Amino acid sequence: MAVVLAVLASGCSDPQKQARKALEEKGYGTSVKDMIIAAAAGDVESLDLFVGMGMDIDATDSVGNTALIKAAGGGHSRAVERILGLGADPRHRNSMGRDALITSSAKGFEHVSRMLLSRGGDLEVKDAEGWSALSIAAFNGHADVVSLLSSQASPSALDDALLVASFNGSEEVIGRLLGAGADINTRSPASMTPLMIAAEGGKLDAVRTLLRNQANPYSETNDGLTAAVLAERKGFDDVRTLIISPEEWGSTPESEEVLREMAEAQNALIADAAVEETLQESEVEEVVPEDATVDEDEERSSPAELANASTTIEATRPAAAKVREQAKSKPIAALNGSTIHSRSAEEAPVKSMILASYHEEPLPITVAKVEGSKAAIRRLDHQSEEPVEVEAGSMIPGTPYTVKEVTRKFVSSKEGKGRMVDVSRVKVENTENGTTHLLVNDISGKSSDTYAILTSADSKYRYAVKSGDVFRTSQPGAGARDYQVLDIRASGVVVKDLVTEEVMTIARDGVVSSY
Repeated sequence: MAVVLAVLASGCSDPQKQARKALEEKGYGTSVKDMIIAAAAGDVESLDLFVGMGMDIDATDSVGNTALIKAAGGGHSRAVERILGLGADPRHRNSMGRDALITSSAKGFEHVSRMLLSRGGDLEVKDAEGWSALSIAAFNGHADVVSLLSSQASPSALDDALLVASFNGSEEVIGRLLGAGADINTRSPASMTPLMIAAEGGKLDAVRTLLRNQANPYSETNDGLTAAVLAERKGFDDVRTLIISPEEWGSTPESEEVLREMAEAQNALIADAAVEETLQESEVEEVVPEDATVDEDEERSSPAELANASTTIEATRPAAAKVREQAKSKPIAALNGSTIHSRSAEEAPVKSMILASYHEEPLPITVAKVEGSKAAIRRLDHQSEEPVEVEAGSMIPGTPYTVKEVTRKFVSSKEGKGRMVDVSRVKVENTENGTTHLLVNDISGKSSDTYAILTSADSKYRYAVKSGDVFRTSQPGAGARDYQVLDIRASGVVVKDLVTEEVMTIARDGVVSSY
């Protein structure tokens, strides 16, 4: 209203008077509220009249909504296009912190979200409750919007979306997020995995989708509870039965590819055959989206037609995601002992790397306690059973694992300000395939064979890496550097320069952070 009064006070031209008259004939007043009502109805002609009488297209109502936010929330593509053409700010947020992109994504309007994304919409924006456009679309089960936004989302945003999608249980949304690169074993702030969330909510189809895509069924909460136990406690017996019945999970082409990659990486790690390569010039460039336009022809006004319009922008994947995709065809070599030479004096080889993938081999056993030469082992696939006592040379009852070594060990924890932490270990061997695993007292549901695969745009290999590996790089002007892998995490591989003692994390988005 303040804008309208200012226009009236300064005197109005004939066109302005005509616009006001036309609006009155259509049943509108001349306030900001009326313009926003017109936007919410997708009334493009009236929006032009409001602007013609001097109204600011970014004027807000009492809760901070603009015409663009309301038109986006109604799924009105032509109105959104017109409002953007009038200079509206696509990043304006209302009193709840929501912009037009979050609003349209929450409702599942893929065609509108695509337009906003191409015209300056920001995927990183979160509202007052912490919802981003991707996470709220994932929670509400809007698969097409999820596909659009995930193509440009950061790895952490993909992980967040997978966690919230697991509450809703949409298997289609979960599948698309996994296909975009979300980590299937990511953890929430409460240390819950997507499988745990879906199991506790009784989402049977979501649980099956996660299991057949290699989710770890033996991961535990901070309280030592697996997904099967969480389902059982909530009374979802069908979910619990599925989790403890691997023969019922099934598989997908994507999960079969993951298994093939895991097998190739494990073979490379076992062979431990070092390689030497010189990095080539990168052929991968980040693509910057161009602005999109929408045909204003009255006959092309339906959502389906707009979504398929040839002038609508196609979302592009960030550079790191493209590197991961292209790396799938590269052979896997062991990083340990390998040497990587750089042609460039500007960038060290290690700083061109990204985390291509992370894997953990699920084990149905964990260490409950170690005393002397004996260990108490708990089976995670039979939650009702009490821990069994074993020692070197004995079999773990009901499993193919034999105990090779039992070692009691404590270390000082920096996080605990010097508090001693029990990291006692039990080495076991799978008698069915000969593989060995190291169970650590404070690491449940996964083995020490947890590993990652690193690559770069310039490399002809994917490198399988495990904790403790040492590798060398060389760089013009800097000479040779030796690095040791300190830790393997789903979020990144922690490496240390053995000369400078600089510690870095090679993450999925390619960012290498120093400590």
